[in-house]
Parts: sequence; structure tokens; C-alpha cells
Amino acid sequence: MRANGISRRNALLGVAGASFLPTIARAQEYPSRPVRVIVPFSAGGNTDIMARIIMPRVAEQLGQPFVVENRPSASTVVGTEAVAKAQPDGYTLLAVDTTLAVLPTLQPRLPFDIFRDLVPISTLVSAPTTLVVRASLPARSLQDVIALAKAQPGRLSYATGSIGGTAHLAALLFQEEAGISLLHAPYSGAGQAMTDLVGGHLDITFSALAAVSGLVEAGSVRAIATSGAERVPIAPDLPTFRESGLPNVVVSAHWGLYAPAGTPPRIVERLSAAAAAAVREPAIESELERRGYVIVGGSAADQARILREEHDKWGAVMRRTGSVPG
Repeated sequence: MRANGISRRNALLGVAGASFLPTIARAQEYPSRPVRVIVPFSAGGNTDIMARIIMPRVAEQLGQPFVVENRPSASTVVGTEAVAKAQPDGYTLLAVDTTLAVLPTLQPRLPFDIFRDLVPISTLVSAPTTLVVRASLPARSLQDVIALAKAQPGRLSYATGSIGGTAHLAALLFQEEAGISLLHAPYSGAGQAMTDLVGGHLDITFSALAAVSGLVEAGSVRAIATSGAERVPIAPDLPTFRESGLPNVVVSAHWGLYAPAGTPPRIVERLSAAAAAAVREPAIESELERRGYVIVGGSAADQARILREEHDKWGAVMRRTGSVPG
């Protein structure tokens, strides 16, 4: 009887255990609900555009919506903090550019640590920036711009859409390497800066070329040089800073995807693989390249290395140029 009782009990336990297996499996599946992707910039900017092109393809691969949410404020601090302090379950992610790498230099008292509180997932894309001038500025080449700046120290104005953004960093490096001084006009967004450049109220700005190609073609502004290591495919006649006499002015923004620290490695790996595959999907790749992005699709380790390298490089530039807040 005892043996039969044990057998019956084991059989019941086996049935009960089997009934729990689907529940356990479902708990381990990721994602099982929509994922938020926070962009710490306004809608319509480079990061927002990039995220809205890539994330629908990631969603198709993983079977759940990836919803892009704009959280602009305080030079990306608000949106980044929301991710850094979120539950590390893979349902709140951050899409951000090189600005993240310079935040500790700009704001030493951040409410998070970019290395300790975030885990890199993937490098998505990169892109150089382009020096653009108002149409009426008497400059056709980079050397013309430098000559004008040297003739009028601190008089030529340059705009940036965000402190610590790629345009700001490129302008700092340009001034340092050329030995010139420009007047900084900070804006809360690149759109208004470009409007004022077209209107002749500013002299210079830096912009993603695809964002201003229509204005360049119309003659409303003039593109002078691009900051990439090589010429960009969408403007093969536009020289680089290297070709124009400033070999050390090589600036490319990198856009990465991050999760809160403590996110399970299996989730990070799944997201990394999906993101890398998404940017290399032919239709997605074509659309990104048309807009001036360079496809990367790097791993979590790649993005961790880029974050550290950019933090060290741009922190040093900002300190040398006196751009670190006192």
C-alpha cells in the first residue's frame, strides 16, 4: 500500500509539475509585453529619426512593440536617468548618441553613473557632421572660413543645438586645431539654429548633411566640409576636414542602445542580436544611408568600448578648450 501511495503521489506531482512548465517558460520569454525606448531628445532630431526607422524592425523580430518615447530636458539627463533607474528587465531602453559620453564632463554631479548604471546593448549607426555657413558668408572653402575667423577673432558666430552634442564637440575641435576663436550661440534645438542661419542671423553651424541637403541644393546655406574620415556617399564632392588641411578634425557621432545595469545577459544578448540584424535589413540600411547614417550594428562590447573612448577623448578636448563648467 505504501509503495502504491508513493507511486500515486509521485504521479500527481509529475502532473502538477508538468502543468507549471508552460508558466515558467512564459515567465522566461522576452519580450512578453511592449518595450519603451526612451530618446532623450526632441522629436524630429537625428536620434529620434534613427530610432523610429530601426525600432519597428526590432519589434518585428521580437514580436512585441518597441515604442519610442521622447524625453528631452537638461541635455539628455532626464531621459537618461529614467532608464538608469528603471527596472532592469529589458522593458525600458535608451537610444542616445555621443552626448552620453560627455555628460560626466559637463555635469560632474549627475544622478547616475554612465558606466555603472547602464549596460550597453549595441552600436547602431554613426555619422559625421558637416560645417555649414550662411549663403552670404564670403567663404567657399574651409581655409576661407579660417581666414575670416582669424581676421575677426570672436566675431563669427556658430550655433549648437545641444551642449555636448556632436555639433558642439566638432566646433570645439575645429577651433582648437585651426587656432581660431568663434562666438558660441547655444540653441535648445538644431531646427531654430538652422532657421537663423538661413535668415543670415548666424554665420556657422554643424549639422548632419542629410538634414540640410535640401537647403544646400537650394542655395540657402553652403556646405564647406564634413568631419568624417572619408567623404560621405550622399555628397561625394564635399571634402573632409582632413583633405582641407585639418587632419585631426575627425568627428563621428555614434548612436547606441542601452539598458539599466543588472539587465539579464540573455536579454542583452537577444536585444543586441536583434538590433544588429535590424540595421542590416536591406530596406532599413538603405533608408539610414539615404539619411546620411553609416551602418555599424556593433555588439555590446563594441558600444562599451566606444563609450569609454569617447568619454576620454571629448572630456580631454572640453577641458583643454575651457568648455567644462566651473
